[in-house]
Parts: sequence; structure tokens; C-alpha cells
Amino acid sequence: MKQSPTMEELKADIERLQGEIDAADSERGYCKIPFPPISDVWAEQVYKRNLADIKPFLADYVELVLAAKEIVPLGELERVNDWLDALKVAREANDIVLGATCTCIAVLLRIATNGDSRMHYANLADMIVSTIEEVPYSVFYEDVYKGDYDGNYDKYYAEKREELIKWHEN
Repeated sequence: MKQSPTMEELKADIERLQGEIDAADSERGYCKIPFPPISDVWAEQVYKRNLADIKPFLADYVELVLAAKEIVPLGELERVNDWLDALKVAREANDIVLGATCTCIAVLLRIATNGDSRMHYANLADMIVSTIEEVPYSVFYEDVYKGDYDGNYDKYYAEKREELIKWHEN
């Protein structure tokens, strides 16, 4: 009777298969440059630090949308752009759920600023309420990716923002 593979064996197989895929892609001339790794610890700090300001902003936006009975574009707002810039980097975290959460919040903020959505206003309001009522996500610290984050939030953010710009240019 054959035994099931262990977690270590499965992880090794995944790495081996990914290596084979990457090698085949390179042979075909398709070279995917990976995004610079983002620390889960830093991304969680971005998420939690900004969430305290984002939640009331989105709650006020929901009230506006429901009163107007349509999606109302607010235009470019400096503080929203700051949140979007930080979330754009944080969404590339190693932790997939944290990255997806940051992406979802960024999408809602983008809809609030430019009003570009094919959603019905009530569905958007419901989605925003569901998002702001969620218990804030926390990474699982046994699997957390710290990377080169040394605790200096602003320095790390500046470095990763520059790496993101260079990555987009390539």
C-alpha cells in the first residue's frame, strides 16, 4: 500500500514543477520577472494602519451613495491616493489573503474616487458595508514572510515603491 506524500515532499514537488515551468517559459522566450517580494509583516501594518481611516471614509461614502441613489464620483482626493499607493504595494504581499484583501479595498476606494462601476449602487453599498464590517485580517505568524523588513515602515515603503515602479517599466 502506497503512503501519502508528506508536506515536505509536496512542497519539494511544487518547487520542482515550478522550476520546470519557468525553464520552459525561458526557452520559449517568455520571461516573467517576478515582483519584488513584499514583507507580510509590513503589508499587514499598511492594512491595519490605514484601515482605521478607510472604514469611516467608506461608511460616509455609503451614506452618500444611498442618499443619491447612484454611484457618486468624488474625484481625486490626496488622502485616498495615499491609501491607494500604499495598498498597491501591500497587495503584493506573500500572504495571498492579505494581498486579496488589500486589492478589494483598493477597488472600492477607486470606485469611490472615479465612480466607474457597472454595479448597481445598492450592490456597491452592500459590498462596502460587508468589507468594513469584517474582522480585520491577520497573517498566520508561523508562515509569515518577513523578508528584508527591519521595522522601519517609511524606509521600506519608499524602497518597495521604487522597486514597483522599476518592475512596471520592465
